Amino acid sequence: MKTYLNEAIKDTSGCYSSLSAESLLARTIDHSPNLSVMNAILIAICVSISTTCFAANTRDFKLVANVIESRCMDCHGSASRKGGVDLEAALSKQEFQSDKAASIWERVERVVRLGEMPPTPKQPLQADQKETIVKWFENQYILSNGQEHIGSSVLRRLTRYELINTLEDLLYISLKNPYVYSPEVPSLLPSVLETMLPADVQGESGFHNDAHQLASINPSILKYIDAFDYALRAFSQDAEARESVFGFKGDSPTLTDVNARQILQRFMARAWRGYSNAQSEQAVINAYLTRRKSEQPVPSLLHAMKVCLLSPAFLYRIEVVENQTTSYRVGGFELASRLSYFLWATMPDDQLMRLAADKSLLEETVLLQQVDRMLKSPKRISIAEDFAGQWLGFDDLRTQKVFYQNERWNRGIYDELLFFFDELVKSDRSVLEIFDSDWVYQSEYTNVKMTGQRYSFPVKHGDIFEARQKRAQGLHEQFYKPPALIKIKSEERGGIITSVGIMRLTSPPKETNPIRRGVWVLDKIMGRQLHAPENIPALSDSQKVDGRILEDLADILKAHTSKAVCISCHKHIDPIGMGLEKFDSYGIWREKYKSQRPIQANGVFPNGSAFNTPRQMKNILLENYREPIVRNIVEKMLAYAIGRKLKPYDRIAVDRIQSALEKDAFKMNTLIVQIVKSTQFQCRQDQP
Repeated sequence: MKTYLNEAIKDTSGCYSSLSAESLLARTIDHSPNLSVMNAILIAICVSISTTCFAANTRDFKLVANVIESRCMDCHGSASRKGGVDLEAALSKQEFQSDKAASIWERVERVVRLGEMPPTPKQPLQADQKETIVKWFENQYILSNGQEHIGSSVLRRLTRYELINTLEDLLYISLKNPYVYSPEVPSLLPSVLETMLPADVQGESGFHNDAHQLASINPSILKYIDAFDYALRAFSQDAEARESVFGFKGDSPTLTDVNARQILQRFMARAWRGYSNAQSEQAVINAYLTRRKSEQPVPSLLHAMKVCLLSPAFLYRIEVVENQTTSYRVGGFELASRLSYFLWATMPDDQLMRLAADKSLLEETVLLQQVDRMLKSPKRISIAEDFAGQWLGFDDLRTQKVFYQNERWNRGIYDELLFFFDELVKSDRSVLEIFDSDWVYQSEYTNVKMTGQRYSFPVKHGDIFEARQKRAQGLHEQFYKPPALIKIKSEERGGIITSVGIMRLTSPPKETNPIRRGVWVLDKIMGRQLHAPENIPALSDSQKVDGRILEDLADILKAHTSKAVCISCHKHIDPIGMGLEKFDSYGIWREKYKSQRPIQANGVFPNGSAFNTPRQMKNILLENYREPIVRNIVEKMLAYAIGRKLKPYDRIAVDRIQSALEKDAFKMNTLIVQIVKSTQFQCRQDQP
């Protein structure tokens, strides 16, 4: 039955082809003689609706094509291709399902919906023309047969970061370098496991946990074996860890096979996060029994544990597949894993596993109680370390040598950002404080003087060292002082944008780069991805104007943006970049260049709003661009939570989350809760 229905589907439209409902009904009855007449009639009705959908969508696309051909081809035809966009080819192919085609139409819909195209001074599209494009896009890419959907779910492998965290919690040992600075073990060097396991590559979502990117890479099984051997050696040498897993500290030569089976069954249940497979479980037990014939119980248990760790059930987050084209809710254990890897980047703890086993975790009240509990746990540091570190890019301060100055300085500027983002979660602050705030974390190692008083929020304030106590104990905490939380009133500082770490990240080593800084703010904070035009003239080409050499960077940028090919982007980039120009490449405030020429750091935005200080600039951005700033934050965290790049059909969920966030003063924990409550997070879909 399924085969004949699929034959009627035309891939390029996503709807049924012009095959008539009557002919399909006849073919269905011919090939399915036992099918009831009523069922056949219902199928015919569905096909009739889908045929109508195809006809309507084809008609709507003709209207879209008319608008584009009349208003867009001068700039985006095959000959001109401004911005690298060839709409003539897109119209002629009428191909919509590929990622490339979807990306083009998504860009078209966005600039039309926001009124950015056609650009000034050209006449804007009429309201009905915009509605034609937006409505067609909604039917083609956002809805499926007029209904919400979440797209097909992809199998997710553990990232290196998640894998190391999971091994630590599973084996009750520490495998990372000390969190604090130690003369014996520099904290910025990679741990042993980080050197043994291949680094992950960011996917289209912008994160290492991107399911599609992870699926495209097959790590060597030999590297996994080496890593697990190392972890199990560390485990075997830790008496407390052995007692937690085995129930005894010594070798226990009298261990019975029954007791060994019980130990391994408990271990498999935790390692596989509730996944159960009789054949795989027996393979682990057999590994123990075979090795036990020639070795003592503990080495035999360690061998069986390694077999367990090498199982796909450990390395992948396996979920039950029901082969449905509509979304359905995942089970208790699956939801527990989704929750723990989102908020902790590690396996579920015992409490989550118990609630998953009795299915009470599927109750919204219990689920939200667990979210609250987990956000109060030190393990929530992964949101700052893994999510924010990748999104905002400050993890590069720890891993990329180009930004290295010295151990304490790099540790200090990294921790200022890490502590700041964790404070947003811990104290449930507004996500807009990423942009600007009256408090910061201040390290004594950054050579930045800031007047302020030590400051604590009314609730849930504590030292972030609690997040990695095992890694800090006995390792010379006196050699490194953590950043202090201080309240400030400054035109220069506040939020993340003007932090020392971000100023360093967005600068070459010996000079500033206002274009790089402006692009960083637009991309990372405001979610505005800029597409560089072809044949970009060098900035130095704008240094000479009317026979005279321009010296001030602001004047050079102004001359550069006078070129038509540059102005559409630079009118947004340059005011932000120049507004940050008084911060040198190491984030220190200055009034003059080394040549003693005064720095021009004021600016005017495209809407005419002018500023003279970084705080004024940020206030203008927050006032005029709050909606895209908030939306970008929602989209970034949702993409991280579900492990994939957001698609147009996720827009409805983003709208709901953003609306709830706006109603609750933009609180960080409201954002997290709304993501957890979303269909994208709690459900899966096996077929698009």
